[in-house]
Amino acid sequence: MKLLLNYLKQYPFSSFFLFTVILVACNFYKPVQKKDYVTNPHVMDSLISKTIIVHAPTGIFLLQNMQVSSIREEISGVAGIVPESHKGYINDTKQRYKYSPKRPEVLQEVHLYTNLDSIPSPGQAISLHLKDITKMEVLERDKGRSTGSTVLAVIGITVGTLAVATAIAFAFKESCPFISVYDGEQYLLQGETFGGAIYPSLARADFVPLPAAAIGREVSICISNELKERQYTDYAQLMLVEHAPGERITITPDGKPLKISGEMKPVSAQLNASADMMRYVSTIDNISCAFNDTLHASPVNRLVVTYAKPRLDKPLALVLSLRNSHWLEYTFNEFTRQFGEKYAEWVAQQRQKPAAELLAWQEAQHLPLTVSVRTTSGWKELKKLKTIGPLMNREVAIELGDISSDLPNIELAFSTGFMFWEIDQVHLAAYEPVPEGQIRFLDPVVARDEHGKDVLPALKMGDNIYMEQPEVGNRAYLTYRVPNYASVKGYSAFLHSRGYYEPIRAYSGEANLSFLNQMRTAGAFTSYSRERYMQVAQSAYLAAQKN
Repeated sequence: MKLLLNYLKQYPFSSFFLFTVILVACNFYKPVQKKDYVTNPHVMDSLISKTIIVHAPTGIFLLQNMQVSSIREEISGVAGIVPESHKGYINDTKQRYKYSPKRPEVLQEVHLYTNLDSIPSPGQAISLHLKDITKMEVLERDKGRSTGSTVLAVIGITVGTLAVATAIAFAFKESCPFISVYDGEQYLLQGETFGGAIYPSLARADFVPLPAAAIGREVSICISNELKERQYTDYAQLMLVEHAPGERITITPDGKPLKISGEMKPVSAQLNASADMMRYVSTIDNISCAFNDTLHASPVNRLVVTYAKPRLDKPLALVLSLRNSHWLEYTFNEFTRQFGEKYAEWVAQQRQKPAAELLAWQEAQHLPLTVSVRTTSGWKELKKLKTIGPLMNREVAIELGDISSDLPNIELAFSTGFMFWEIDQVHLAAYEPVPEGQIRFLDPVVARDEHGKDVLPALKMGDNIYMEQPEVGNRAYLTYRVPNYASVKGYSAFLHSRGYYEPIRAYSGEANLSFLNQMRTAGAFTSYSRERYMQVAQSAYLAAQKN
């Protein structure tokens, strides 16, 4: 492990490559206590991509989408139910600490012990001060007891992105505007908006779920620039859905809210008809199907998920929890690096191209996630999902339409380029459209930047006058007023925004014209993604063998 960490320091981009190291023969793990998380809050940064299980005297819960504030010395996230696949350590009363190499999820776990008086409900936002954590245990492989040798796995998901993945990814990622909401005490990160819209012609609308928002007579949102890029936001409306308390509302990529019920897990999930992905897509736990089959004949990976056909009188929708991978952004950065000192000239040319031409290249390289359903006449495409960014999982719903009654099961397929997307959960659910009378679009009544300057005029709906955030640290704090707010009602909030952003890059050297000409060919970029992955995975494997 020490040698592997040294390798990661030497090749920092590779720290989030999803290669899998599996250990054969007898495999054991051990709980390792970490004691410097209070004196050094940055220790928590390396655990963001782990499966975080919080213990309290009254029970346990899963901490999803964990965020770390080193300034406030606290962590925050959304509470969830601990899946059965992550209860092995908890239920191992005899402390055998043994695991199967086919089920290495236990090595993804971090256990935080607290004295919380009560357990939050699933979906509830929660914050923990680091001083309130009485003990932290990170589960690691016990090399002393394990007898296996290290081999490189060629298919499936890693035990999670490696420990330092998130911190390094943030240092090198290009992204879209960060969206945070005020939860009554602080601003909590919710995701990114208009991902992949890196030229003016690609400016588009997006709908970001805001599950942590404190909804009352006012709602507060922050749009921020946290990376080396220039951001341009045309408008930022609060989409507010009124409903009965306890009802679950999700949204389609096109902004149609759905009331869902009766969620169903798949009965099978196969990647490229060869690898079982059920444990990766059944539960939200940061262990995802990463479309990383290196043995498949094509670098385009295909996940097929099967459901037993339910007897329902309502239409069905897919409910996905997913994100783009950090690897996609790394690979795209490596592609643009090949332009060298000609990069700015190439960007200027791209800015002049129509959106249709730019999107056609993306589709030819399999950047979108293509979703299809099996019908009696073959596979029918339902949707091509545009990139949404790697920052956090996003919940997305896709209506299935008419399902043929002649087929015994419901089969859905997801295809994309090598390691471009990560699907954490894919459920089927019955849905009802939300009546228009329960949907409101609210414009901000106050919008000020980090210096207190009024930026509201630039956020008027659809006038193509953009709020500009050209520098890291630029922020806009938006306030919305909720007419006729009633505490007895339920509310679900989404940010409806439109815009684009421009990554700031400065490369040197000559352009690699041979490589760049190859990227004009359909499928060349996803082939490069797999080739680059194999280069790095092999280097890491050889480094591990020297240990």
